[in-house]
Amino acid sequence: MGLMDQLAGKRFNGYLAVRLPHELDDVVTSAVTAYRRAAPAARRDASEAVRPRAAGVLSAYGQRMAAMAVRTGSKEPLRNALVAMGLAQSRLDDPRDNLIVLAAVNHAADSVAGSVDEGALAALIDELADVLPAAAAATFRGFAARPAPAKSLPAMGLRGWGAREDFRYVPGPTTPARA
Repeated sequence: MGLMDQLAGKRFNGYLAVRLPHELDDVVTSAVTAYRRAAPAARRDASEAVRPRAAGVLSAYGQRMAAMAVRTGSKEPLRNALVAMGLAQSRLDDPRDNLIVLAAVNHAADSVAGSVDEGALAALIDELADVLPAAAAATFRGFAARPAPAKSLPAMGLRGWGAREDFRYVPGPTTPARA
């Protein structure tokens, strides 16, 4: 079974909603880490092996790791999130779904930076440029260049929920609440 094939199994059904952290996160982290450490030709082969179901898992992992970054105050989950999402981008049934998750990664990057840092997401994308598929890196850079309101959680239909130790991203209102 290939590196990315293992992510398409039935055990990942409902993955986005399972408790966080979960042992399935370790499986995806192992696949992402192996991809990041691989030679360029092996990365290309792994990227081409991603199928839509595995791409959905990789995108969900991105959202889960954004929440873990907020919980831990660490950038490493964001690096893994972006690489996973980069692998998923061209293989998702609707690649726009990944942009919703990118709003969570953007929010988490700001949270880890300790303030709204317009360049936090862009800096992470640039740091990973050598391992991200080129088309995904271009899409992610375009998202990072958007004005803050256009890449916010509410604009993308998400909100943060919970305190630091149980923080998650969940579906939320797409319009501001009225006072």
